[in-house]
Amino acid sequence: MYRVFLLFTIFLAACTTERMTDIEKLRKDLSEAENPSQREQQIENFMKQVRHTGTPLIENDTTVIYLYQGPNTRVRILGDITQWADVIEMENIIGTDLFYYRGVHAVEARLEYQLIVDDDPPMADPLCPYAVLNGLGSHSELAMPGYTYQSVLNTVRDGVPGDYERVTRHLLPIGIMGYATEIYVYTPPEYDSVNTHHPTIYVLDGQDYIEYAHAPAVLDHLIKSGEIEPVIAVFIAPPNRHLMGIPNRSTEYGMNPDYARFMADEMVPFVEEHYRNLALPSARLVAGPSYAGLASAYIALQHSDVFGLGYSQSGYLSYESNALIEAYRQTPPKPVRLYVDIGLYEEMVGKGWLPDDAINFLRANRQFKEVLTEKGYDFVYREYPEGHTWGNWRAHLIDALSHFFPANIHSEQTP
Repeated sequence: MYRVFLLFTIFLAACTTERMTDIEKLRKDLSEAENPSQREQQIENFMKQVRHTGTPLIENDTTVIYLYQGPNTRVRILGDITQWADVIEMENIIGTDLFYYRGVHAVEARLEYQLIVDDDPPMADPLCPYAVLNGLGSHSELAMPGYTYQSVLNTVRDGVPGDYERVTRHLLPIGIMGYATEIYVYTPPEYDSVNTHHPTIYVLDGQDYIEYAHAPAVLDHLIKSGEIEPVIAVFIAPPNRHLMGIPNRSTEYGMNPDYARFMADEMVPFVEEHYRNLALPSARLVAGPSYAGLASAYIALQHSDVFGLGYSQSGYLSYESNALIEAYRQTPPKPVRLYVDIGLYEEMVGKGWLPDDAINFLRANRQFKEVLTEKGYDFVYREYPEGHTWGNWRAHLIDALSHFFPANIHSEQTP
C-alpha cells in the first residue's frame, strides 16, 4: 500500500493560527458544571475540537499538550523526549477519561513518541494524525512550530524494494565475507536513454533506507527537480536483517576490516562492472545511520582511495571506547570529505543493552567534530533537535545529498 505524506505545513498552520482550548479552562469548567450531563457535553465539545486539529495541541512556540481519552487507569509517554529510556506519566483529569501532559520543547524540535496505555505494548497516539514508520513499528510525530519540514517528503510514497522501478536486485557471490550479499541498485531517471556516467552512493542498512527513508522516491524527486545531479544508489542489505542470527549488521559494521575491504575490493568493482559509474573517489559516497554511520566513517578512513566521501548519520561513534575517533586522531589526514549529523536527543541511545559508557552518541559525535577540526578535515557537522529515529535520518539525508551532489558538479568529469 502506498501512503501520501500529509503536509506538515497544513498541520502547523492550523496549530499556530487557531487558538487551542486550554486544559486549565476545561478543568475549571468541569468543576463548575451543575450536573453530569453538562460535564459530558463540555468534554465532548473539547474533544470535537481536538479531533479536528489533532494532537499534540500547540499552546505556543515551545509548549504542547499531549492528550489521551479512554477508560484506562494509566497512560505514559515514551519517546524522544525521554530518549526512549524512560516514561512520562500523563495526568488524569479526575472524574473524566482524559489524560494529559504539558511538555516544553525547543521551538525547532521534531519529536517522535508512543503511548503506553495500562500494561499494553507501546502504540502510536490515536489522536495524532502524523506517523513515521520505523523498524520497530509506527511512531507518532510532533513537529514544533519552528521546525522546517522537507517538502520533498510530502510527495513520496512508502515502499519496499520491489515497489520501485529502476531498482534492481543483485546477489554478490561469496567472497571476503564468506557469504553472499544482497544489494538493490537504483538508477536515475533517463539512465537508459542518456549514455552518461554518474556518481554513486553506497548505502549501508540499504533496505531500511528504502522502506523507512523512501530513498528511491526521494532521489527521483531531487533529480527531476534539479536539486541534485543524477546519481546511482546501491542499497546494501546486511545479513539476517532485523534478526538475532550471526552474521548480522553488528558483525559487519563494528569496525570490521574485512567488511571495509569487501566494500572496496568486491562491492565497488561489481557495481562498476554492471553500471555506468564515475570511477573517482570524489564521486563515491558511503553512508549509513547509527552502527552503519560508524561503519561509513571507518570505511572512508580505511579506503579513502576508493571512497572519497563519507556520511555518518547519528553514528555509533562511542563504539569500543571511541575507537573510531581515536583512529582518526592517530592517523594522518586522509583525502576524504565527511558529513556528520546527530540529534540532541541522542544521549541515551540503547540504554540497557549498550555499555553505559557508549550510550551518549551526542557526546561522541561532538568529540569526533573536535578531532576532525584538529586534523584539518573538510567536513560538515550538524546537530538537530531530534532523536535516534528514521524520521530524523530520512529528512537530513536530503541535506547531505544536496551538499555532496549539487546539480552539475561532475558534469565536466570523465569516468
